Amino acid sequence: MSQTTDNGPTAAAPGGAAAQPATTTGGAFLAGVVTAGLGLGVCTVSVLLLWIVAPAPAAGSPSGALHIAADLWLLAHGADLVRTAGPGAAAVPVGVTPLLLVAVPVWLLYRCAQRTLSAAEGGPRRHARGTGPLRRPASPGAVLGRFLGGYLLTAAAAVAYAASGALRVAPVSALLCVPLTAAGTVTVVAARTVGLRAVLPLPARARRVWAGLPPGVRAALAPPRCAAALRAACAAGAVLLATGALLVLTGLVWHAGAVRHDLLHVAPDWPGRGTVLLVCLLLLPNAAVWGAAYALGPGFTLGAGSTVGPLGAAGYPAGLPPFPLLDAVPQEAAGSPLTWAAAVGPVAAGAAAAWYAARPARGPEARLLRWNRRATATVAALAALVCGAGAAVLAGAAGGALGTAALRHVGPSWWLTGAAATGWTAAVAVPGALLLREWHLWHTPGRSPLPKLRS
Repeated sequence: MSQTTDNGPTAAAPGGAAAQPATTTGGAFLAGVVTAGLGLGVCTVSVLLLWIVAPAPAAGSPSGALHIAADLWLLAHGADLVRTAGPGAAAVPVGVTPLLLVAVPVWLLYRCAQRTLSAAEGGPRRHARGTGPLRRPASPGAVLGRFLGGYLLTAAAAVAYAASGALRVAPVSALLCVPLTAAGTVTVVAARTVGLRAVLPLPARARRVWAGLPPGVRAALAPPRCAAALRAACAAGAVLLATGALLVLTGLVWHAGAVRHDLLHVAPDWPGRGTVLLVCLLLLPNAAVWGAAYALGPGFTLGAGSTVGPLGAAGYPAGLPPFPLLDAVPQEAAGSPLTWAAAVGPVAAGAAAAWYAARPARGPEARLLRWNRRATATVAALAALVCGAGAAVLAGAAGGALGTAALRHVGPSWWLTGAAATGWTAAVAVPGALLLREWHLWHTPGRSPLPKLRS
């Protein structure tokens, strides 16, 4: 599989030498088909291994296991699944996407699209026989478009295959989420490889709007400041996720007895326990996002109007399944100083953003880029907005529906989590970045305090 992802599809030239891979838009289309097939293959192999070791496979037959593999691959793109217990039974939605499972198609898309684009740029530029005139290489937009077309065509076939059965994909959800996930990943590849303007050039009207903006706004959105804000936002987001993961692991250790009891109750045999632990591992990033939402203040819900946050937990539904990860949730009670201490995480995230926002002020290019107090505060504020947007996206992706009644929605609220992340980060990062900037300038050799205070 690594050879396929590293080199892409190859074609033999008539003269006997191997041509470079994916040098045409047709090769890019084939690379997209292969990439989707690799993702489906990873899910299929995993499901078949679990089906083989299970004493009584729930899928019943290898074809059922293949159907579940296609369902899981589409679920990894964010599509919703629907399950029914039997003929005439009500359909129950399954809308919680394991975020660790999302890494499989996203990583394959990123690597294969990057290799396809690199091979297309460096491929041969003559006709196959080598005697014709030079031909223009395909544009990056055409290559990535054909790559995306091949991937989505294979995904459409998977949707048609997985749209029936006891566990099936919701076609409308798949038609929305799969192209969004694939196009988003390919866009990141284009931005990091050739630049977005080479693939999606700005229209003339957008350029006129940009030219008409005030100079201060254009300076605030300049590439150096946007890059610094992105680094600061990533640092703050990493601290928030680490805080959430620490809270989850602490809860699991604190309720170790209940975790062991539920694991033995759900899966009495070793293959079943391995499957449950694998599902818990796939859902661990989701739990980290839930923990980050808990630390930020809005918390999350377990359905039926329940609330779980540092100020208190109440309203748990009666029919919660005995699942080990749910044992990390605190008992229903009012908040205490121990739960309020979770606010240390958002404060640390704001401090991390402040550190990265103030770093450019101590570099040799700070005076050239006019990195004054306004620039430092602007970078910190932009970092807070980007961190809030990322938290909102992750909160929306980490939750979903697990039923039709009490469990019709579990997880954090995306807009409350995003707003809280923006507020916490801005409240700590903006003044913290300004203070760190003054501290850096005060300790810069060869500068006196008075000019620093006036800068």
